[in-house]
Amino acid sequence: MDAMDNVSILKRFGCNVQHEVNVHTMSFDNSLSLRRYDRIVFNFPHAGSRFFGREFSSRAIEGHQVLVQGFLENAKEMLKENGEIHITHKTTYPFSDWEIKTLAEAEGLKLAKESEFELSHYPGYTNKRGSGGRRSDDNFPVGLCSTLMFIEREH
Repeated sequence: MDAMDNVSILKRFGCNVQHEVNVHTMSFDNSLSLRRYDRIVFNFPHAGSRFFGREFSSRAIEGHQVLVQGFLENAKEMLKENGEIHITHKTTYPFSDWEIKTLAEAEGLKLAKESEFELSHYPGYTNKRGSGGRRSDDNFPVGLCSTLMFIEREH
């Protein structure tokens, strides 16, 4: 199964699948922003190692944090009332240093639930790199992961 097979299956289930979305401006994109969403999901966010170097470098971690912060900032503007933002993310070092929970809190979101991500619970799901030229359709090792579910903090 390749990435486009995954997209076709999601669309058959009624999901709105978007490509080439800029997380820093998506709440201003008319093709996205005119709707409100129950769930906005970002599985395994990654800013791309080619821009920042090795995963454990402070520059790489900061780059990933900027990506996730931009996503959270814009996604919260696109939620329906009682909507949820889900991020599935590796929990081991250096990924744990991204501090996604702290980034969400700074955006006025609170962690409602954290669940261990079990790839076996998602039959047919195949993770893909998504960038990197000829290797963009390759899988990557999932390892220990959690899905973080955030909701807007009550004012």
